[in-house]
This record gives sequence, C-alpha cells and structure tokens, in this order.
Amino acid sequence: MIFLVDCNNFYVSCERIFRPDLKNVPVVVLSNNDGCIISRSNEAKKLGIKMGEPVFKINKFMKENNIRVFSSNFELYGEISNRVMKSLSKFSDDLEIYSIDEAFMSIKYSSDYSIIAKEIISNIKTDVGIPVSVGVSKTKTLAKVASSIAKNIDQNYSILKNELRIFQSLRNLPVHEIWGIGYRYSKFLNKNKIFTAIDLVNRNKNWILGNMNINVLKTTQELRGVECFPIINVPPSKKSITVSRSFREDIFNYLDLEKRVNDYAFRCSKKLREEKLRAYTLSVFIVTNRFKNNNKSYYYGFLSENFLASTNNYIDIVSMSNKILKKIFRRNLGYKKAGVILSDLSDINEYQSSYLKLPSKAQDSLMNSIDHINKIFGSNMVKLASQNFHDLSNDSRKKLSKKYMSSWKDLMDINI
Repeated sequence: MIFLVDCNNFYVSCERIFRPDLKNVPVVVLSNNDGCIISRSNEAKKLGIKMGEPVFKINKFMKENNIRVFSSNFELYGEISNRVMKSLSKFSDDLEIYSIDEAFMSIKYSSDYSIIAKEIISNIKTDVGIPVSVGVSKTKTLAKVASSIAKNIDQNYSILKNELRIFQSLRNLPVHEIWGIGYRYSKFLNKNKIFTAIDLVNRNKNWILGNMNINVLKTTQELRGVECFPIINVPPSKKSITVSRSFREDIFNYLDLEKRVNDYAFRCSKKLREEKLRAYTLSVFIVTNRFKNNNKSYYYGFLSENFLASTNNYIDIVSMSNKILKKIFRRNLGYKKAGVILSDLSDINEYQSSYLKLPSKAQDSLMNSIDHINKIFGSNMVKLASQNFHDLSNDSRKKLSKKYMSSWKDLMDINI
C-alpha cells in the first residue's frame, strides 16, 4: 500500500513548535516578500482567510481579529522538514520526498495499516512536534484522495482499501480537486459533463487519451487502482537551478540591482555545490512592474551565456551574472523582479573542460573553504565584495521569527 504523509498547515506548525502560546489562536505565514498568505492555521481558515490572499486587503481584518502574522522563515522550515523525513525513513526504505511537507512511502509488511498510520502520526508529533495527516491506498493518486479525507477527520488518517469506500470517495470528489488535473483540463472536463472523479473513471480510455494527454490517462488509471506512478527513491537530476525574488519597492539604481543579482547568483552557486553539480549556462532576467505607468514602460530583459567550461565556482558565476546584467539593464526603469538561472547541469566529475580555462586546485580549495565557513558559522558569513553586506532579504520580512535551529544567538534558553 502507498502511504502519503502530509504535514498539517506546515509553516504555521513550524512556528508553533517554539511558541506554545500560539496554540488554538489564528496564525498566518506570509510569502517571501510579505505580500500574500501562504499558510493558515485552522483557526485562521475558520475566520475566512483564503490561501494567496494579498495582505494589504485584509490588514485591518487581521488586526481586529488578533491574528498572529509571521514572515516566511524558510531556514527553519527546511530544517524541520529534514527531521520529519528522517523520522519517516524508519518506516520504509521506499520513501519519496514529494515536497517540503509531503512524502510518499510504500509499506508491504503489515496487514493492519491503521496501526502503522497511528505510529507515524505519534512518532512525528513526539520526535519533531509537527501534526501530520496520513492517507493510505493502492496508488499515489488514491493516497492523495485519502489524505484530503484524513485532514478533515479527528483521527488524522484515512485508509481507502475496499472498493465501496473508494467508490464513495471518488463520487464526492470534484474533478478539479484530483491530483494532476489542472485548471484548464478541469474546465474542459466540466464542459463534457465530467464533474467528479467517478465521472472521469467511467470515461473511455481512448476518449481521455484523444482529448487530453498520457498523464491524465495515468491519473485515471490510478483512480481505478492501477499503479502508474511508482515510488521514486532517488530524485531525478535537476535540469536547472533558479533563484529569483520580487522586490518590495521598485529598484531604479543599477548598483542596487547588481547587488541583488549577485546575491541570487551566489545562492544558485551554493545550491549547485550542495547538489555536487556544475553548470555550463547562466541566464539572468529582470522585470519591470507591469502594473505601473499603464504598462507603457513594461520591460522584460533576459539573456543567457555559456561559460568556457562547466563550473560551480562562486566567483565565475557571480562575475558572469554581472556581465549579463550590464547587457540587459535599461536606465530610467523601475525593476520589480530579478532572477538567476543555472542550466545545462552536469555531475561535478563529469563535464566538458576547455584548454582556455584549466582547473585550479587553489580556486577549488578557496571555494571549499567558503562552503565550510558558511556551514559552520552561518550562511552569510563569507560573501563576495559585489554582494550585499546587509541582508536585504530581511527588509521584506518584517515579521520574521528567530532562527531557532541555525543561529547560536537564537538558541532558546531553558531553565531547569
């Protein structure tokens, strides 16, 4: 059977681990630039706050209802996610980490899956402090259905095993809520009188394949109990790495924009090195605010260039990002967003070299030293001179909680 373990209101739950005073009160977590709501406690949901709601529209409402508001603390959430996944690995070797707060597992050693589901819920609550829901069924797609049911019942787990329960669940599931069915296809299906999951299951395979694609057919087969999406233990190699941000206020000055882009290039390099990869192509994009000046000055600048040889060197990557930015920057425009993309990735030991740029042991040693210092003393301890020396990411995260698990100064005091 396939288990889907999904952390409940994950970002809010992470904040509550270190703040017991937040229990049973409405809490929301905001997007990276404090613009929209991306996580809500059950209490906030009951007040009618919607996912993705712009904060400026409901500021007054949140103050009137004493809703606790937090900026997104991704450093904290990432560490807690790692601990959740480590706890899950005790139950099965067939573990697929699907997202920061979800994982699929294949478990075949038990006939009473409710006992395993209860153990998973109890262990993660005890080991990590996060509440989870568990959906169990024959396929990934049916496990998703079971998980959505589990979130709305007190026991926090649901097992879809017998045909009658599966039929009843699919009959009540709107087609737009099926995992893998997007907005465009759900509209098309509704036009063809397919409103629920059971309506889709009853449609002919040839009709589905002729009007949509193979993935929709696979999803339909999974709803029928036929496994089409196996557990993937080893995630596929990344095709690209992107770091981008929207700015709280438009940036007009080139040097300010350059520092931001340099930061993103450095972070891309860090991710690249963590994955033990090299990149051959670097792209930079900058975007103006399409909602200002009646769209007359809207500009999207994008350019890609190749390195002489694939690299994961911080200096090479940041230097190339500067070179590209100078080519696409236009004066007298206010930029709302920028980003850096590394692509054409290869294994760190399997790449095309160039006689114009020979490997340097001294450079490799320097890069390794930067990694070591930043890992031990903090991610921003060593930077390049062209980067920000003030962490501007915190300027747009005004309600950021402490880095309880990654900063010495934020470690909690315990009185015994």
